[in-house]
Amino acid sequence: MSLEKIEIIKEISFNDLCARLQEVRLRGFPDVKIYEKARVTIKKVSPEDVIQKVFTPQPTVYQDHLDRIDLMRRLFRDQGIDIYNLNGGYDYVATDSEGNETEWTIIPPVVEIIPINPCRPGLDYSEFLGEELKRLMREQGHNLNPELNSLSFPEYPISRTFIPQVCDGSHRIHSAIINNSHQNILLIENVTEGFPYYAVPQPYSVVRVIPTRDETDKISEKIHVLTDPAHKLLYRVFSTGGLKTGDVRSTTRNFI
Repeated sequence: MSLEKIEIIKEISFNDLCARLQEVRLRGFPDVKIYEKARVTIKKVSPEDVIQKVFTPQPTVYQDHLDRIDLMRRLFRDQGIDIYNLNGGYDYVATDSEGNETEWTIIPPVVEIIPINPCRPGLDYSEFLGEELKRLMREQGHNLNPELNSLSFPEYPISRTFIPQVCDGSHRIHSAIINNSHQNILLIENVTEGFPYYAVPQPYSVVRVIPTRDETDKISEKIHVLTDPAHKLLYRVFSTGGLKTGDVRSTTRNFI
C-alpha cells in the first residue's frame, strides 16, 4: 500500500511543539519526563554539518523508507509545506491506496545533545547513571554493555564534552543529505540527568543505505548502553516523522 494523499488537520506552533516534547517519557521509566526541563531550539544544518559533526545510534538506513520520504515530501509540497524546513509541526491524516486513513504528526528531526566525549578510549557511562536507574539495575541484574570499554572514535581528534546524536527522523535527515538540502532539526539540550541515551553514538560518516529492513532478520548495528533484556529501557517513547514512527492515536493527543 502506498500513500495517496494527506490532509492537514492542525498546524503546531513551536511553543506547542515544545509543550508536547515535555511530555516525552522513557520506555522503562514511564514517570520520567526526559525533556521536561530541556532547552529546545531549531537549527538549520547542511549535509556537510551532519556528516562531519552529528552522531547516530543506528548507522543503517533503508532505501524503501527513503522512497516513502520522497513521496511524502511531494505530497506536503503540494500543500505548500517543505518538510526540510519545518519550524513547528503538523497533525495530518494520511490516506493510502486502499482508502485507509491514519492520523500522524510530523515535526523536524530530533537531535539530542549528550554528554559524551567521543575522543577518549572507551565510553564510560557509569558516571551518567542516576540513582533510580542504578537501583533498577541492581534489583533486576542489568549491566552496562561490556563493548563500551573498547570503543573509540579516532576520526574525531578535537576533544568535545557534548555531542549531537540523532534521536528521531534519521531517514529525513538522510533524505536531505541525498538531495543536498539544508534541513531544520530540533536540537534538545539539558535532558533529564541520570538516564543516558540508549545507544552508543556512532559517527554519521559510517551510515550506509541498504534496500529494506528484513523483518525476519532485523539488521541492527546499534550498540546498546545496557545489555539485553534492559537494552530498551532508555528508549525515548515518542512518535514523530510521519513515516510509521508518527502514529498519533486519539487517546494520546498530548504526545507527538
